[in-house]
Amino acid sequence: METIKNYLDAMFANLPNKTSVIKAKDELWQMMEDKFNELIAEGKTENEAVGTVISEFGNLSELAEVLGLEDEVGRDEAGNETETEAERYTKDEEPAIVIARDEAENLLKESAERSTKISLGIALCVMSPVLGIISEAVLNGKGGFINFLLVCLTVAAGVIMIVLGANAGENWKKYSKKKCTLSMDATKFVAEEKAIYDRSHTLVLTVGILLFVVSWIPAVIISNVIPGFDDLGGAFFFICVGIGVLLVVYSSLRSRGYESLLKLNGSGTIKYSYEPEEQGEYKYISPIADFCMSIYWPFMTCLYLILSFTTMYWGLTWIIWPVAGVLHRPLKKALRYKEQ
Repeated sequence: METIKNYLDAMFANLPNKTSVIKAKDELWQMMEDKFNELIAEGKTENEAVGTVISEFGNLSELAEVLGLEDEVGRDEAGNETETEAERYTKDEEPAIVIARDEAENLLKESAERSTKISLGIALCVMSPVLGIISEAVLNGKGGFINFLLVCLTVAAGVIMIVLGANAGENWKKYSKKKCTLSMDATKFVAEEKAIYDRSHTLVLTVGILLFVVSWIPAVIISNVIPGFDDLGGAFFFICVGIGVLLVVYSSLRSRGYESLLKLNGSGTIKYSYEPEEQGEYKYISPIADFCMSIYWPFMTCLYLILSFTTMYWGLTWIIWPVAGVLHRPLKKALRYKEQ
């Protein structure tokens, strides 16, 4: 049945994403499924049944009138072929290059490598003052030139990483200036990989933003707890901001990589709007994850009270609540999966 389902998806891949087309696809799927079950009941093998179903229902032009797809499939009242609506969506002077699943997988790997280099480069530039600040504290303010040199070296390393990442990989260069489209198999693969990545994308993005919000806290704590080392508070500030930038930029670029591939499909078609089917119920990835989420809020309450009473920094410990509130949903999403 999976072979028939994939064949059906390919048949409708370039048809417009309209209610009438989706309804026709569902009707044809039901017809195919009924015929398959009928053939199996008659004693046919699965391969024989699949071949028969595809041969009988695999030509949309012949089924256009029955399914109400004369305009979309290109068959007029007299039975003559016309320019289809699908062809009007994808019509171009140059035929599109079809990207197979293996090639799509390579493109995603290159996207991940590029995202890593660019995000790390930007983070290094943001954190460039850190080594200078630490050197200043260790040398008691006597390392002026050394401090400057350390900052310059860190910025240079960051710029090099950004330049390396900005240069697209060989596969992306090959398709960047040509009209391309994903095969249906590649579309399914990319869409499913994107759905899996979206679980962690929200969490990573949230943690990155939270690091921006709380970046000032280490500086305040160090200035109050370790007198004479106020400069180190500034170093921790840049570290928090730098890591936050790393997470936000990396996660955003990775997500954009999936979207860029899916946008290669013809705008307005079913393939362009494809989303993975969800079946089953949500379950946590392990009993430990289930237990941790069940005690999430009681734990945060205990943590807040313990930190508040032991440190007496009531003006700072309240930050636990907004942080816990923001983290709860992405954590829950990241630790669950859809049971098949």
